[in-house]
Amino acid sequence: MQENLKTNFKFAGIIFLNIVIVLAEIYYGVISNSITLIVDALHNFSDIISVIISFVAVIFSKKTPTISRTFGYIRAEMMATFVNALILIGVMIYVLLEAIDSLILNHTEVNGTIMIFVATIALIANGISAYLLLTLRRNKEDINIQSAYLHFLADSLLSLGVILGGITIYLFDVYLIDKILGIFFALYIIYSTFPLLKQSFLSLMDIEHKIDIQELEKKILEIDGVRSLHDIHIIEPSPQHSFFYGHLVLKDELSINEIDILIEKIETELKQFNINHSVIQPESPKNIDQPLIKEKLCQQNNLYSTKKPG
Repeated sequence: MQENLKTNFKFAGIIFLNIVIVLAEIYYGVISNSITLIVDALHNFSDIISVIISFVAVIFSKKTPTISRTFGYIRAEMMATFVNALILIGVMIYVLLEAIDSLILNHTEVNGTIMIFVATIALIANGISAYLLLTLRRNKEDINIQSAYLHFLADSLLSLGVILGGITIYLFDVYLIDKILGIFFALYIIYSTFPLLKQSFLSLMDIEHKIDIQELEKKILEIDGVRSLHDIHIIEPSPQHSFFYGHLVLKDELSINEIDILIEKIETELKQFNINHSVIQPESPKNIDQPLIKEKLCQQNNLYSTKKPG
């Protein structure tokens, strides 16, 4: 209970800090004619949405499974990451187009002093937000918190860039630097966010995992009593969950107790691959020629297929 209260307090603090940043950067961005401050403000606004979604995902991911929702909400973190990344890329594409338009058509003067002042405040607030998120990360594979943390880390670097741009404008009156920085920042954010979008999308679609299937097969076939594996499926619905489904061909006829012991050995081996949930179906040697990955799925999803020798 106390831990949940601390978590809620940290999330609330991050949201409050960023609301202040967004309002300040939009207001002073308009006053100073700084497209870079506007870019940073929109990025910070997307981060507010990101934190809210991440907070909701953390709450839902802790919910226990029920009869009607047997998996619980284990995909909540991946869904949050996907939505966060999608929103951020969409916002940055819009900002990029506006920055290019401003670079070509609008050559108004920019107030470098205001840029320096506001960006310094944003840098401090983003640094605090990034640190608070780092304390909320449960492990290095916590992609939901990691994505939000990277947003704020990137924000800190962007704020530093805005400060340097403001200094350049203040000292040399090079107003185009504001537009150029705006374009560069938007491109950088799109580039750095796309891998998170791709990773979360593939996870939600159950079409990618980090487990070496052939190495896993080799280890299981080394267990005495196992003849072959076929029709296996591996999914990773969240950074904390890896599920294995497979059919197991036995060398000999075994009793129920012997099969239980064999499956326990296989589950122990699966844990070495960070698989924490498995469904194994023992079968007779009549299924020895079945492919490791079902061929119909290979045709539909362009997966690979290998057949076991007899």
